[in-house]
Amino acid sequence: MDLYSRSFDEDAPISSAAHHLAAAAARLAVSMVRSVPYLPQAVWHQFQHLLTVQTMWSLCLVLAGWLLATVIGGVIGVAVNALLLVLGLIELWDQITRIGGELVAWLQAAYAAQNDAELEVAAQHFAKGVSSGGITILEIVVTHRVFRAVDRRVRERFPTPDWLKSQLEEATRRRDSQRRPESDGKPSTRSRNNTAHVVEEAGALLRMEGVKHVVPAFPTTAVVITGIVVALGAVATTAWVSTKLGKVGT
Repeated sequence: MDLYSRSFDEDAPISSAAHHLAAAAARLAVSMVRSVPYLPQAVWHQFQHLLTVQTMWSLCLVLAGWLLATVIGGVIGVAVNALLLVLGLIELWDQITRIGGELVAWLQAAYAAQNDAELEVAAQHFAKGVSSGGITILEIVVTHRVFRAVDRRVRERFPTPDWLKSQLEEATRRRDSQRRPESDGKPSTRSRNNTAHVVEEAGALLRMEGVKHVVPAFPTTAVVITGIVVALGAVATTAWVSTKLGKVGT
């Protein structure tokens, strides 16, 4: 697959639209995978729970199709819209129109990318978008009855690329290695900045409206906020004690 292909043949609109769509979806998928090291831990956990490699690929096809049919438009947009109509995906458009801000910037940047550096920029847009509540919108799309009904049919028409799984595994390993504390006996960067991590991840958690669906009748907001205050106090106390013990040890 030519990742940066944007070819379209008006004499073969459906077949060339399928090729154009697959390449666009591949760019979205690559940028999504490259966002993994940038994600806050809370968002990363939800990302892993929500998206298998196969589901990620189907989602990228749906989002690329929506972008081509409704934003890019023109002859290619008409052809892609006809293709997706046959696959039964048009009913998802209402859910996808909720996407805004950084996620729209991600879609546009990934579609327009001409090289790896531009895909990296798209990856950062994606990370910002899902970290500020966009993961909930993606969850709405992926769990929608239409998506679940046509997921297998879409992947039969557009098989999941073999390279996507290996790239996601590599991004996960890279993320793990970046977050692993140093083992030289000195306080790690992660330990020194533990309070900042708690603040960052708690903020991401509160922004993810989808969390309120876990136990609808439970007073989630009050408990989460109370828990965060207690957690921050515990982390601050632990950090202070660790610093004092470190000084005594020296």
